[in-house]
Amino acid sequence: MHADIGSSPVRRVVLVVLDGLRPDAIPRFHLHNVAGFARRGASTFRAQTVSPSITPCAMASLLTGAAPERHGVQSERFHLPRPRGPVHPLATELRRHSLSSSFFMPRVPFLMRGIASRISTLLGLGEFRNHGRDAHEVLDAARVALESNRPGLVAMHWLDADRAGHEFGWMSPEYLQAISNADRCVGHVLEACAQTGRPRNVLLLSDHGGHGRSHGTDCDEDMNIPWIMHGPNIKPGPIDPTLCLYDACPTLAHLLGVPRAREWDGRAAMEAILVDSSSPHAWPAEP
Repeated sequence: MHADIGSSPVRRVVLVVLDGLRPDAIPRFHLHNVAGFARRGASTFRAQTVSPSITPCAMASLLTGAAPERHGVQSERFHLPRPRGPVHPLATELRRHSLSSSFFMPRVPFLMRGIASRISTLLGLGEFRNHGRDAHEVLDAARVALESNRPGLVAMHWLDADRAGHEFGWMSPEYLQAISNADRCVGHVLEACAQTGRPRNVLLLSDHGGHGRSHGTDCDEDMNIPWIMHGPNIKPGPIDPTLCLYDACPTLAHLLGVPRAREWDGRAAMEAILVDSSSPHAWPAEP
């Protein structure tokens, strides 16, 4: 049984994670595509990641809707965690409602590919690909999925800003170059979605910020993240700055017409979602 927006006319959602993007970098470095995306959609630049503000912990919360204390990932170690409570990945819930899920990220080291595959299976991802190094190459790998009209979720994880931050420092010239590259790719994502002839809802956010050459603390530079939504089901304007990273699961599920799983800690960003129960035109699944 579907939630309020279960009959949503848009059954294709795109998630873009710009790893390490600080919200204040968007206006400071004139990120044209991200800023334009925020102006035309619903956004806050003061949403929060989870603590500790590190990528494994944040991505686990993003994809399971669970706080770190429950999903069990609380360090930089690349491993299969032992959950401390019930965990229900978003992709698993989508599959129960006959919706696909695809996840694209940069290439992982050879020795970690086996565990990466096991983690993707644990998360219930229908398609998982690690390809290339930068946002452009990940986007190329995801292009077929982006252009497909099959109902479901396409997620991309871009590491450009995070790598530059660790190597050269957050807000450095090299960091600017990296996030400018990612900003161009945001433009390409919007173009790819427009070319399909079918509308998409898009959620763009980061998993954490950074300061100096690191992150992981509870300071604002590490914890504050952008949260930007755009699409036919999105109401333009500012949204609640108290949104947390694990609110993405119920938000994405709601946009796809799937009810909130009881195991999720977060809530859907309802203030940014248009509900039109008078237009029940869900897309049929492709044969």
